[in-house]
Amino acid sequence: MNMQEYLKNRVAFPLDELAKHCGEWVAWSPDGTRLVAASRDPDALDDLVRAAGEDPENCVVEGIPDADCVLGGMDVS
Repeated sequence: MNMQEYLKNRVAFPLDELAKHCGEWVAWSPDGTRLVAASRDPDALDDLVRAAGEDPENCVVEGIPDADCVLGGMDVS
């Protein structure tokens, strides 16, 4: 994984799309351009990532805070 590429793409990901996953855990593609899987249960992510055709070892997992927070300067509630 190229971490610089991942971070550049992750920051550019549309906040309105990310806001749809408040309260969930998400698995990012290795390049940070897309969400591979999302679930409220972090233990379910590995299976969801594999079902999407990706290797869980290559995906970054991140928790997206609940709707009562500010996400990237945007109020999502």
